[in-house]
Amino acid sequence: MKQYILFLILLFPLDSVAEESTYLCTIKQILELSDNGTMEKHLGIYKQFFGKQFSINRDTGEMVGLPFATHSYKQVTVLDKGSNENSYKAIVTSHPPNMWIKYIHVAEHNQEKKKPFWGTDSGDKIFSGFCE
Repeated sequence: MKQYILFLILLFPLDSVAEESTYLCTIKQILELSDNGTMEKHLGIYKQFFGKQFSINRDTGEMVGLPFATHSYKQVTVLDKGSNENSYKAIVTSHPPNMWIKYIHVAEHNQEKKKPFWGTDSGDKIFSGFCE
């Protein structure tokens, strides 16, 4: 059964199966905290994610695609599903004792089809771009 599901996922690109309950997001910028306390453009290993896409299940908060993948995390919580007045917000936490947290914020209230987002990975990087 798992092989059949994997086959279907590979057969249909993410954007063709995306529904109203799914965001498809594209990373446009990556920042990191510098030693002097400011956010600076990331030039390290994570730059490979620039222009990459990931998806968010708006109902469960689960995310597919690096750097936001949630499959190995303990808990995914949707804090706000978003509306015409509010942004979509979700938080992801790892298994103890070494806690890692991911956070995603999508400007659902934005009137445009492309909704700006920002999110944090499990470290000190901030990713931004847009979701559709």
